[in-house]
Amino acid sequence: MVKLNWNSKGSNSKKICDLKRENSNCFKRFETYPKNLNSFLEKDWKNSLYWGDNLEVSLKILDSYEGKINLIYIDPPFFSGVNYHINISHEGNKYDSTAYFDNWNSDLDSYLQMLFERFLIFHKLLANDGLIFVHLDYHAYHYVKILLDEIFGKNRFINEIIWYYYNKYSAGRNNLPRAHDNVMVYSKSNRYTFNEIRLPREKPRKQLKRIMVDGVLKNLKDEDGHVIYRMVTDKKLDDVWKIPCLQPASKEWTGFPTQKHHKLLERIIKIGSNEGDIVADLFCGSGTTLLAAERLNRRWIGCDISPYSIYITRKRLINNRLSRKNTQQKFNPIEFYSSLNEENLNLIESGFFEKDLEITRR
Repeated sequence: MVKLNWNSKGSNSKKICDLKRENSNCFKRFETYPKNLNSFLEKDWKNSLYWGDNLEVSLKILDSYEGKINLIYIDPPFFSGVNYHINISHEGNKYDSTAYFDNWNSDLDSYLQMLFERFLIFHKLLANDGLIFVHLDYHAYHYVKILLDEIFGKNRFINEIIWYYYNKYSAGRNNLPRAHDNVMVYSKSNRYTFNEIRLPREKPRKQLKRIMVDGVLKNLKDEDGHVIYRMVTDKKLDDVWKIPCLQPASKEWTGFPTQKHHKLLERIIKIGSNEGDIVADLFCGSGTTLLAAERLNRRWIGCDISPYSIYITRKRLINNRLSRKNTQQKFNPIEFYSSLNEENLNLIESGFFEKDLEITRR
């Protein structure tokens, strides 16, 4: 098997048990959802949102969730060389901030090492019948696929999904407009959840009936040897997904720079999990995966290192529950955890997460 090597590969790797011990007490619960926003699906389950480094979070939850997470969606830095900034307004005061760091100073080794360490733990967290979806673009997906082949096994590669966003403006003049991302799908075994999705056609279509013969699809024929047709109104979802980029006019828009379209995450969750399954997004950004999981009656675990990510995700989850309070949908409690550093604790005590911030992309 082809493998990637770089100078620091594995140099930071301690034994998993030592790393787990170091991170077992590095998070503190700082908030639980109000009881009036919870209507229990399961008395023993609490959804969890962690504010901190996802390597530390993964090690923290490893004892409890090793081999138990049914679907992991990862939307990591893309090695784009860009830091993403936002404008923040509060009570007439305006602030600029960095919402998301993706400038590696062209240090591909550090980038790959960061992902390699995390993928090793994500593999342990994934259930035997689970799937991991890794979302990247042209900058580094070809390198990362080799890493995933090494960790999960090249025979565990299921699909490369092309997300074609046809409505993204491109100012490039020296290349074709880049209008797609790559989502690589891997399993942990040959027994995994994969639900078929069918899309409605614009109008009914006449189609040949097919039959499988010795592993080969052939046209089905009648007694006289004539091919048989049928009228179809839908089609099986393939690996090219035409879903637009989210626009500011959408009611789902948060202002977070890397926010993905909710339809993309809903489709991923429907394909790779069932109701009641555990979904994890450990680079959760604006919280779209967690919100989609909640709406689709999945349990979830989320994490991000950005306080603005946690702020937006928390606000979206609260607003979703408030908007559905009079429906019959049940929700599990949510607990919020923070890494125990002075900066985080001071921000929590300042009431940051309760403030009414206006966030826009810069």
